[in-house]
Amino acid sequence: MINGISKQADVKNMPITEIKDRRSPDAEKAGNRQGKVVNSEDVKRDQQMDTEEAMERIVHTAKYFNRKIHLEVEEDLHIMIVKVIDSETEEVIRQIPPEELVELSKNTNDLKGLLINKEG
Repeated sequence: MINGISKQADVKNMPITEIKDRRSPDAEKAGNRQGKVVNSEDVKRDQQMDTEEAMERIVHTAKYFNRKIHLEVEEDLHIMIVKVIDSETEEVIRQIPPEELVELSKNTNDLKGLLINKEG
C-alpha cells in the first residue's frame, strides 16, 4: 500500500466534519513543527535526514537495474561526484558531472592566478 493512503470503509455516509478532522501522519508531523520554534540545528538535522533517506532510496532503486551508485567528494573543487557503475563489469556507465568538466574546472582554478593581475 502506498504510504499515507489508507482504505476507508464508507466515506459516503460519513459526516463531512469527521472527514475534515482526519489528518494523515505526514500532516500531523507538519502540524507539530508549526507550533514549535525551529532553530538552525533542527533544519540542518532535517536536511541531513532527508538527504540520507533520498540516497538510500536511490541506492535501493539502482539495485533493480543492476547498477551501483558511488559518491565521492572532489577535494580540490569541493564538489560531489556521482558515478553510476554496472554491477557485473564494474564499468563506469555515467559520471555526474562528467570527468571532462571536472578536469576543466581544475585547470581553470590553476589558471586563475595567471589571468588576474591584482595590484594592491
